[in-house]
Amino acid sequence: MNIIDRLAINTAIFDGHDLKISLKTIKSLGVKKVEFAFNQGYVGQLDRDMFSENHANYLLSLLEKEGLTTDALGCTMNLAAPNAIEEFKLRIRFANKLGVTYLNTCTGPIGERHTIVQNLKELAPYAEEHGCVICIENGGDHNFNAFVSAEDGVRILGEVGHSALALNFDPGNSVSLAPNLSPAEEAKFALPFCRHFHVKDVLVHDDKFTFPTLGEGIINYKPIIEAINNRNLSFSIEKPLRMSRRKDTFPVRGRSPESIEIITKVLDDSISHIRQLAEEA
Repeated sequence: MNIIDRLAINTAIFDGHDLKISLKTIKSLGVKKVEFAFNQGYVGQLDRDMFSENHANYLLSLLEKEGLTTDALGCTMNLAAPNAIEEFKLRIRFANKLGVTYLNTCTGPIGERHTIVQNLKELAPYAEEHGCVICIENGGDHNFNAFVSAEDGVRILGEVGHSALALNFDPGNSVSLAPNLSPAEEAKFALPFCRHFHVKDVLVHDDKFTFPTLGEGIINYKPIIEAINNRNLSFSIEKPLRMSRRKDTFPVRGRSPESIEIITKVLDDSISHIRQLAEEA
């Protein structure tokens, strides 16, 4: 399978735009898959209606109209929150209705790591019953520092010990939360444990982190794309273009959305970079 056939576009990059326009744009880029983004705190407020059967059916109708598919859902939330089990089970049922296999989520704060692990022990079998895999993701800010390094993630997998729990690694998050570690080396360590993967590049400024076109940041994606290609791994461009991170890692959402023209250019150039790296491998 061509590597672009396994690539999805995460809809966080379209934050603030109509979903119909977003999907038409994805189709125009020659990509066949979508990762819907329902990440708490990153794309505006979420309510339970967003995870209803009616909303799932609506999203499926939009996908069908554009000839697109989905196999992953971005649904980061604090897995140690008081209502985390109930809320994440809602997301699992929603994913099942969408026909999604992979639920990508960051974890929560390190101080609540024990609760996160215990909750995952209950959630993983529930995910399996619904044909899903929970893919925990390394955090990009201190709200989600229970999983910082690839080793942190693998340790959680070992403690939970269930086949419906895997990793969704994001080298871009390593830049802000694990600045002393090599994103490429971290990805290499994580990949055997991944069922899904996020790609985004990062630029480090004096006071913030931003997310440029793939290949224009500081991450060496050549070995990463080669490994993704060899493993036939599903992956997505997860680039919250409207968002930046302060120097202390915490996210800042821009007041207005990026234009569709800029989004399209960034995605088109990023896809071309992925294709080029895969061909060079």
